[in-house]
Amino acid sequence: MATAPVTHPMFDRRIEDALADPDLTERLAQHPDAAAALVADARALAAAAFDDDDETALDAAHRSLYLLYAQGGWSPVHAPRANEHDLTVAAVLLELEAGFERQLGRLPLPDDLPPDPDAFAPWLADLALERELPQLPPTGMGPYIRDTITLDQLKEIVAQRSLFFLKEPDPWAMVIPSLQGPAKAGLLDLLLDEYGWGRHDHMHSTVYEHLMRRLDLDTAYDAYLPRASWQFLATMNLQGLYARHRRLCRRMYGYIYLVEADSPRSMRNYIAGYHRLGITDEDILKFYDLHITADEGHQDVALNEVVMPVVRAEPAAMEEVARGVLEGHLVHHDFSRHLHACFTAGRSSMRESA
Repeated sequence: MATAPVTHPMFDRRIEDALADPDLTERLAQHPDAAAALVADARALAAAAFDDDDETALDAAHRSLYLLYAQGGWSPVHAPRANEHDLTVAAVLLELEAGFERQLGRLPLPDDLPPDPDAFAPWLADLALERELPQLPPTGMGPYIRDTITLDQLKEIVAQRSLFFLKEPDPWAMVIPSLQGPAKAGLLDLLLDEYGWGRHDHMHSTVYEHLMRRLDLDTAYDAYLPRASWQFLATMNLQGLYARHRRLCRRMYGYIYLVEADSPRSMRNYIAGYHRLGITDEDILKFYDLHITADEGHQDVALNEVVMPVVRAEPAAMEEVARGVLEGHLVHHDFSRHLHACFTAGRSSMRESA
Protein backbone atom coordinates (compact mmCIF):
# COMPACT_ATOMS: atom_id res chain seq x y z
CA MET A 1 0.00 0.00 0.00
CA ALA A 2 1.47 3.37 -1.00
CA THR A 3 2.35 5.82 1.73
CA ALA A 4 0.72 9.22 2.02
CA PRO A 5 2.39 12.01 0.04
CA VAL A 6 5.39 13.52 1.76
CA THR A 7 4.45 16.94 3.13
CA HIS A 8 8.04 18.05 3.63
CA PRO A 9 9.90 17.93 0.28
CA MET A 10 12.48 20.32 1.75
CA PHE A 11 13.30 17.96 4.61
CA ASP A 12 17.02 18.25 3.82
CA ARG A 13 16.81 21.99 4.49
CA ARG A 14 15.36 21.25 7.90
CA ILE A 15 18.22 18.85 8.60
CA GLU A 16 20.79 21.38 7.45
CA ASP A 17 19.27 24.01 9.74
CA ALA A 18 19.08 21.57 12.64
CA LEU A 19 22.73 20.57 12.32
CA ALA A 20 23.78 24.21 12.35
CA ASP A 21 21.59 25.18 15.34
CA PRO A 22 23.77 25.46 18.48
CA ASP A 23 20.64 25.38 20.66
CA LEU A 24 18.99 22.40 18.96
CA THR A 25 19.14 19.93 21.86
CA GLU A 26 17.82 22.47 24.38
CA ARG A 27 15.08 23.64 22.00
CA LEU A 28 13.86 20.13 21.27
CA ALA A 29 13.95 19.24 24.97
CA GLN A 30 11.59 22.13 25.59
CA HIS A 31 9.37 21.11 22.66
CA PRO A 32 9.25 17.30 22.59
CA ASP A 33 6.39 17.38 20.08
CA ALA A 34 8.72 19.06 17.57
CA ALA A 35 11.32 16.35 18.11
CA ALA A 36 8.72 13.61 17.63
CA ALA A 37 7.42 15.33 14.48
CA LEU A 38 10.90 15.50 12.96
CA VAL A 39 11.44 11.78 13.49
CA ALA A 40 7.95 10.96 12.17
CA ASP A 41 8.59 13.05 9.08
CA ALA A 42 11.89 11.23 8.53
CA ARG A 43 10.02 7.91 8.74
CA ALA A 44 7.43 9.09 6.21
CA LEU A 45 10.12 10.45 3.91
CA ALA A 46 12.04 7.17 4.06
CA ALA A 47 8.91 5.21 3.15
CA ALA A 48 8.10 7.48 0.20
CA ALA A 49 11.71 7.46 -1.03
CA PHE A 50 12.90 3.93 -0.47
CA ASP A 51 9.66 1.91 -0.50
CA ASP A 52 7.67 3.87 -3.10
CA ASP A 53 10.61 5.19 -5.18
CA ASP A 54 9.23 8.73 -5.24
CA GLU A 55 11.82 10.91 -7.02
CA THR A 56 11.24 14.05 -4.97
CA ALA A 57 11.45 12.05 -1.76
CA LEU A 58 14.61 10.26 -2.95
CA ASP A 59 16.26 13.62 -3.55
CA ALA A 60 15.38 14.92 -0.08
CA ALA A 61 16.27 11.64 1.63
CA HIS A 62 19.69 11.27 0.04
CA ARG A 63 20.55 14.93 0.64
CA SER A 64 19.59 14.52 4.28
CA LEU A 65 21.63 11.34 4.60
CA TYR A 66 24.64 12.99 3.03
CA LEU A 67 24.47 15.91 5.47
CA LEU A 68 24.16 13.56 8.44
CA TYR A 69 27.05 11.33 7.32
CA ALA A 70 29.22 14.33 6.55
CA GLN A 71 28.77 15.71 10.07
CA GLY A 72 29.71 12.43 11.70
CA GLY A 73 32.35 11.24 9.27
CA TRP A 74 33.86 13.07 6.35
CA SER A 75 33.17 16.79 6.79
CA PRO A 76 36.19 19.02 7.55
CA VAL A 77 37.13 19.75 11.13
CA HIS A 78 35.72 23.29 11.02
CA ALA A 79 32.20 22.12 10.06
CA PRO A 80 29.43 22.54 12.68
CA ARG A 81 29.39 19.54 15.00
CA ALA A 82 27.46 20.75 18.02
CA ASN A 83 24.63 18.32 17.22
CA GLU A 84 26.67 15.32 16.12
CA HIS A 85 25.32 13.25 19.03
CA ASP A 86 21.90 14.83 19.46
CA LEU A 87 19.40 12.02 20.11
CA THR A 88 16.74 13.40 17.78
CA VAL A 89 19.24 13.78 14.96
CA ALA A 90 20.41 10.22 15.63
CA ALA A 91 16.82 8.95 15.45
CA VAL A 92 16.28 10.76 12.15
CA LEU A 93 19.41 9.16 10.73
CA LEU A 94 18.28 5.69 11.83
CA GLU A 95 14.90 6.14 10.12
CA LEU A 96 16.52 7.16 6.84
CA GLU A 97 19.10 4.39 7.05
CA ALA A 98 16.40 1.79 7.70
CA GLY A 99 14.61 2.86 4.55
CA PHE A 100 17.81 2.82 2.49
CA GLU A 101 18.63 -0.67 3.74
CA ARG A 102 15.13 -1.87 2.81
CA GLN A 103 15.64 -0.60 -0.72
CA LEU A 104 19.08 -2.21 -1.03
CA GLY A 105 17.72 -5.47 0.33
CA ARG A 106 15.26 -5.81 -2.54
CA LEU A 107 18.14 -6.72 -4.87
CA PRO A 108 18.75 -10.47 -4.44
CA LEU A 109 22.17 -12.07 -4.48
CA PRO A 110 22.84 -14.56 -7.28
CA ASP A 111 21.91 -18.04 -6.08
CA ASP A 112 25.29 -19.59 -6.92
CA LEU A 113 27.35 -18.15 -4.05
CA PRO A 114 30.11 -20.77 -3.56
CA PRO A 115 30.26 -22.59 -0.21
CA ASP A 116 34.06 -22.84 -0.35
CA PRO A 117 36.15 -19.72 0.40
CA ASP A 118 38.80 -20.90 -2.08
CA ALA A 119 36.24 -20.64 -4.89
CA PHE A 120 35.07 -17.22 -3.75
CA ALA A 121 37.78 -15.06 -5.39
CA PRO A 122 36.99 -16.02 -9.03
CA TRP A 123 33.25 -15.92 -8.27
CA LEU A 124 33.52 -12.40 -6.82
CA ALA A 125 35.69 -11.23 -9.73
CA ASP A 126 33.01 -12.48 -12.11
CA LEU A 127 30.28 -10.69 -10.12
CA ALA A 128 32.26 -7.45 -10.14
CA LEU A 129 33.42 -7.41 -13.75
CA GLU A 130 31.68 -9.88 -16.01
CA ARG A 131 28.28 -11.04 -14.84
CA GLU A 132 25.18 -9.51 -16.40
CA LEU A 133 22.55 -8.92 -13.74
CA PRO A 134 18.99 -8.96 -15.11
CA GLN A 135 17.90 -6.30 -12.62
CA LEU A 136 20.71 -3.96 -13.80
CA PRO A 137 20.77 -3.93 -17.61
CA PRO A 138 23.64 -2.07 -19.36
CA THR A 139 23.13 1.68 -19.32
CA GLY A 140 25.18 2.44 -22.44
CA MET A 141 27.21 5.03 -20.55
CA GLY A 142 30.62 3.48 -21.30
CA PRO A 143 30.23 3.65 -25.09
CA TYR A 144 28.61 7.08 -24.75
CA ILE A 145 31.67 8.44 -22.92
CA ARG A 146 34.00 7.01 -25.55
CA ASP A 147 32.06 8.02 -28.63
CA THR A 148 29.63 10.86 -27.95
CA ILE A 149 30.11 12.80 -24.71
CA THR A 150 30.72 16.56 -24.84
CA LEU A 151 33.18 18.54 -22.75
CA ASP A 152 30.36 20.19 -20.81
CA GLN A 153 28.95 16.77 -19.98
CA LEU A 154 32.37 15.54 -18.86
CA LYS A 155 32.61 18.58 -16.61
CA GLU A 156 29.27 17.73 -15.03
CA ILE A 157 30.55 14.26 -14.17
CA VAL A 158 33.82 15.63 -12.78
CA ALA A 159 31.90 18.18 -10.69
CA GLN A 160 29.58 15.60 -9.13
CA ARG A 161 32.27 13.00 -8.57
CA SER A 162 34.31 15.64 -6.72
CA LEU A 163 32.18 14.87 -3.67
CA PHE A 164 34.13 11.63 -3.49
CA PHE A 165 37.39 12.23 -5.30
CA LEU A 166 38.34 15.39 -3.39
CA LYS A 167 38.19 13.27 -0.23
CA GLU A 168 39.28 9.94 -1.73
CA PRO A 169 39.27 7.52 0.13
CA ASP A 170 38.20 8.96 3.49
CA PRO A 171 35.02 6.82 3.89
CA TRP A 172 37.08 3.67 3.35
CA ALA A 173 39.50 4.62 6.10
CA MET A 174 36.64 4.45 8.57
CA VAL A 175 36.62 0.62 8.41
CA ILE A 176 40.31 0.18 9.24
CA PRO A 177 39.52 -0.66 12.90
CA SER A 178 37.14 -3.42 11.81
CA LEU A 179 40.04 -5.42 10.36
CA GLN A 180 42.96 -7.24 11.87
CA GLY A 181 46.07 -9.07 10.74
CA PRO A 182 46.86 -9.40 7.01
CA ALA A 183 43.53 -7.88 5.94
CA LYS A 184 44.21 -4.70 7.90
CA ALA A 185 47.72 -4.51 6.44
CA GLY A 186 46.28 -4.98 2.94
CA LEU A 187 43.75 -2.17 3.33
CA LEU A 188 46.40 0.14 4.76
CA ASP A 189 48.65 -0.61 1.80
CA LEU A 190 45.86 0.35 -0.58
CA LEU A 191 44.87 3.47 1.34
CA LEU A 192 48.42 4.74 1.72
CA ASP A 193 48.75 4.68 -2.04
CA GLU A 194 45.53 6.69 -2.38
CA TYR A 195 46.89 9.16 0.17
CA GLY A 196 50.18 9.53 -1.73
CA TRP A 197 52.22 7.85 1.02
CA GLY A 198 52.15 11.08 2.98
CA ARG A 199 53.05 13.37 0.06
CA HIS A 200 50.35 15.99 -0.49
CA ASP A 201 51.27 16.43 -4.14
CA HIS A 202 50.94 12.67 -4.70
CA MET A 203 47.54 12.28 -3.05
CA HIS A 204 44.90 11.18 -5.55
CA SER A 205 42.60 13.91 -4.23
CA THR A 206 45.29 16.51 -5.04
CA VAL A 207 45.57 15.20 -8.59
CA TYR A 208 41.78 15.47 -8.90
CA GLU A 209 41.94 19.05 -7.68
CA HIS A 210 44.40 19.86 -10.49
CA LEU A 211 42.03 18.22 -12.98
CA MET A 212 39.14 20.36 -11.75
CA ARG A 213 41.16 23.56 -11.95
CA ARG A 214 42.13 22.83 -15.56
CA LEU A 215 38.44 22.42 -16.33
CA ASP A 216 37.62 25.72 -14.55
CA LEU A 217 35.61 23.98 -11.84
CA ASP A 218 35.24 25.03 -8.20
CA THR A 219 37.50 23.00 -5.90
CA ALA A 220 35.98 24.23 -2.62
CA TYR A 221 34.86 21.50 -0.23
CA ASP A 222 31.52 20.05 -1.40
CA ALA A 223 31.06 23.00 -3.75
CA TYR A 224 28.76 20.96 -5.98
CA LEU A 225 26.67 19.37 -3.24
CA PRO A 226 23.66 21.65 -3.92
CA ARG A 227 23.65 20.60 -7.60
CA ALA A 228 24.77 16.97 -7.38
CA SER A 229 22.11 14.48 -8.40
CA TRP A 230 20.61 12.29 -5.70
CA GLN A 231 21.81 9.31 -7.73
CA PHE A 232 25.40 10.32 -7.11
CA LEU A 233 24.72 11.12 -3.46
CA ALA A 234 23.45 7.55 -3.11
CA THR A 235 26.93 6.26 -4.00
CA MET A 236 28.35 8.30 -1.14
CA ASN A 237 25.58 7.37 1.28
CA LEU A 238 26.15 3.67 0.63
CA GLN A 239 29.72 4.15 1.85
CA GLY A 240 28.50 6.18 4.81
CA LEU A 241 26.07 3.43 5.76
CA TYR A 242 28.74 0.74 5.58
CA ALA A 243 31.30 2.81 7.47
CA ARG A 244 28.95 3.77 10.31
CA HIS A 245 27.70 0.28 11.13
CA ARG A 246 30.17 -2.42 12.11
CA ARG A 247 27.62 -5.08 11.14
CA LEU A 248 27.93 -3.81 7.54
CA CYS A 249 31.69 -3.28 7.38
CA ARG A 250 32.21 -6.49 5.39
CA ARG A 251 30.11 -4.95 2.64
CA MET A 252 32.57 -2.08 2.49
CA TYR A 253 35.39 -4.53 1.73
CA GLY A 254 33.35 -5.80 -1.22
CA TYR A 255 32.51 -2.27 -2.33
CA ILE A 256 36.17 -1.24 -2.24
CA TYR A 257 37.04 -4.24 -4.38
CA LEU A 258 34.31 -3.37 -6.90
CA VAL A 259 35.51 0.23 -7.25
CA GLU A 260 39.14 -0.77 -7.69
CA ALA A 261 38.34 -3.62 -10.09
CA ASP A 262 36.06 -1.58 -12.33
CA SER A 263 38.19 1.59 -12.31
CA PRO A 264 40.74 0.81 -15.06
CA ARG A 265 38.19 0.17 -17.81
CA SER A 266 36.12 3.14 -16.66
CA MET A 267 39.15 5.43 -16.74
CA ARG A 268 40.09 4.20 -20.21
CA ASN A 269 36.65 5.25 -21.43
CA TYR A 270 37.18 8.75 -20.05
CA ILE A 271 40.60 9.07 -21.66
CA ALA A 272 39.12 7.97 -24.99
CA GLY A 273 36.42 10.61 -24.60
CA TYR A 274 38.92 13.38 -23.88
CA HIS A 275 41.14 12.31 -26.78
CA ARG A 276 38.17 12.31 -29.15
CA LEU A 277 37.54 15.91 -28.09
CA GLY A 278 41.18 16.77 -28.83
CA ILE A 279 42.10 17.21 -25.15
CA THR A 280 45.60 16.00 -24.34
CA ASP A 281 46.38 18.29 -21.36
CA GLU A 282 48.47 16.21 -18.92
CA ASP A 283 46.92 17.95 -15.92
CA ILE A 284 43.51 16.72 -17.08
CA LEU A 285 44.49 13.20 -18.13
CA LYS A 286 46.89 12.48 -15.26
CA PHE A 287 44.10 11.55 -12.85
CA TYR A 288 42.71 8.95 -15.26
CA ASP A 289 46.13 7.58 -16.23
CA LEU A 290 47.05 7.32 -12.55
CA HIS A 291 43.98 5.26 -11.76
CA ILE A 292 44.53 2.88 -14.64
CA THR A 293 48.01 2.11 -13.38
CA ALA A 294 47.29 2.17 -9.65
CA ASP A 295 43.94 0.42 -9.66
CA GLU A 296 45.14 -2.54 -11.69
CA GLY A 297 47.29 -3.24 -8.65
CA HIS A 298 44.68 -2.13 -6.15
CA GLN A 299 42.09 -4.60 -7.37
CA ASP A 300 44.52 -7.44 -6.65
CA VAL A 301 45.28 -6.02 -3.20
CA ALA A 302 41.58 -5.49 -2.42
CA LEU A 303 40.67 -9.03 -3.45
CA ASN A 304 43.64 -11.10 -2.30
CA GLU A 305 44.96 -9.06 0.64
CA VAL A 306 41.73 -7.68 2.12
CA VAL A 307 38.72 -9.76 1.08
CA MET A 308 40.26 -13.22 0.99
CA PRO A 309 41.95 -13.11 4.41
CA VAL A 310 38.56 -12.07 5.82
CA VAL A 311 36.54 -14.85 4.20
CA ARG A 312 39.13 -17.52 4.95
CA ALA A 313 38.97 -16.59 8.62
CA GLU A 314 35.19 -16.13 8.53
CA PRO A 315 33.51 -18.04 5.65
CA ALA A 316 30.12 -16.65 6.66
CA ALA A 317 31.40 -13.20 5.59
CA MET A 318 31.23 -14.20 1.91
CA GLU A 319 27.58 -13.22 1.61
CA GLU A 320 28.14 -9.79 3.14
CA VAL A 321 31.19 -9.09 0.96
CA ALA A 322 29.18 -10.13 -2.09
CA ARG A 323 26.36 -7.83 -1.07
CA GLY A 324 28.83 -4.94 -0.99
CA VAL A 325 29.71 -5.66 -4.62
CA LEU A 326 26.07 -6.09 -5.61
CA GLU A 327 24.81 -2.98 -3.82
CA GLY A 328 27.73 -1.01 -5.24
CA HIS A 329 26.63 -2.14 -8.70
CA LEU A 330 23.11 -0.93 -7.92
CA VAL A 331 23.99 2.63 -6.89
CA HIS A 332 26.59 3.09 -9.63
CA HIS A 333 24.14 1.70 -12.19
CA ASP A 334 21.50 4.21 -11.08
CA PHE A 335 23.95 7.10 -11.48
CA SER A 336 25.10 5.89 -14.91
CA ARG A 337 21.50 5.41 -16.05
CA HIS A 338 20.68 8.93 -14.86
CA LEU A 339 23.65 10.41 -16.73
CA HIS A 340 22.83 8.56 -19.95
CA ALA A 341 19.14 9.53 -19.83
CA CYS A 342 19.95 13.18 -19.25
CA PHE A 343 22.77 13.50 -21.77
CA THR A 344 21.00 11.69 -24.59
CA ALA A 345 17.96 13.92 -24.01
CA GLY A 346 20.15 17.03 -24.20
CA ARG A 347 19.58 18.15 -20.62
CA SER A 348 21.84 18.65 -17.61
CA SER A 349 22.41 15.78 -15.19
CA MET A 350 22.78 18.24 -12.34
CA ARG A 351 20.07 19.57 -10.08
CA GLU A 352 19.04 23.20 -10.20
CA SER A 353 20.19 24.93 -7.03
CA ALA A 354 17.34 25.09 -4.57
